[in-house]
Amino acid sequence: MNAPATAPKPSEGIEHDLVRRARALVPALRERAGAAEAARRLSDSTIDDFHNAGLFRILQPKRVGGFELDYGFQVDVGAEIGRGCGSSAWVLIVLASHHWILGMYPAEAQDEVWSASPDTLVASGFTAEHSKVVPVDGGYRVTGLWKYASGVLHCDWIMLGAPVIRDGKPAEPRLLLLPKSDYRIHDTWYAAGLRGTGSHDVSVDDAFVPEHRALRLAALKGEPTPGSSLNPGHLYRLPLYAVFPYNIFAPAVGMARGALDSYVERIRALTAKTSGARVAEFQSVQLRVAEAAAEIDCAEYIAKRDAKEFNDRARAGLPITMEQRVRYRRDVSYASTLCMRAVDRLLATAGAHGLAEDSVEQRAFRDVHAVNQQIALMWDVNAVAFGRVALGLDVGDPRL
Repeated sequence: MNAPATAPKPSEGIEHDLVRRARALVPALRERAGAAEAARRLSDSTIDDFHNAGLFRILQPKRVGGFELDYGFQVDVGAEIGRGCGSSAWVLIVLASHHWILGMYPAEAQDEVWSASPDTLVASGFTAEHSKVVPVDGGYRVTGLWKYASGVLHCDWIMLGAPVIRDGKPAEPRLLLLPKSDYRIHDTWYAAGLRGTGSHDVSVDDAFVPEHRALRLAALKGEPTPGSSLNPGHLYRLPLYAVFPYNIFAPAVGMARGALDSYVERIRALTAKTSGARVAEFQSVQLRVAEAAAEIDCAEYIAKRDAKEFNDRARAGLPITMEQRVRYRRDVSYASTLCMRAVDRLLATAGAHGLAEDSVEQRAFRDVHAVNQQIALMWDVNAVAFGRVALGLDVGDPRL
């Protein structure tokens, strides 16, 4: 359910204001987290809260009422929202990032989505289980099945990644934009972590997608995009695959911070059942708190340091080299790993409380591990890409 388009206009200090609004939602999100897991989706109330706080607009073009903030600000928002509910942070940041991608589409595609309302939400399925995209006059006929479309129940459009079939072979990957009437949602999301994200499968059966809604992925490598004529800001010239992992990393910071907050609050008042000693006096517990806090701080610092670099370079019209691209993915992947380690470190001494499904620490444990299962954040994948380039080899990923 979309809220009215009443998001506040950009002003000086909007970043601080948006973080404050996100922080104000944390208690309500924490209260709803269990229900979201049980329903395997976010409530309409949560989506409305995000609309009313203007949080979906952080990366949206200014020309349609968005804030068009520097890429990487989603880490600040995710660090707050994830403290209350990891699934809520995931859906918020992922759907907000689709406003950024839509800003790179041709004008006609942008207008089709946002003319109805700038609050219109768009889901995505970047990897097809199977697909067939065939060129026809004026566009493409599309059939296939796509998995893990997070937040799709709240969306009126979807972006689907698939190669176009030419001469009987897959070639030229495209990002296809389709309205809700052209796809079917399948209730398939049963997961150990990020349970509340409603990341269901979607299928398309011989739908027509016009050329202006079939964005070439090759056009999203850091040069002016089809949307640049409408949205000339540097945001819509960033290399998509080099920086997209920020959107799924951002919630991990909040999950880890929420686990640390809960752990510290509980331990402060806890006494050992056998000896009566204050658990807070245990040096091993003190060390775990310090190490976890340092890991989370380092994770956030690494990600935001790189974000400042690539925003500054893009704003100045400077190229982002392959060495930098693989470093950005290496760093954000490592940062996500640090968040996971921090939660693991705390849970190891959380006792039986840490096993309860409704404990903040247990939910953070499930959710942060689910985040790190995403291939864009898998350390082994991104570390190898960095190592290949550092050793003078081809990166092995044409999308970069």
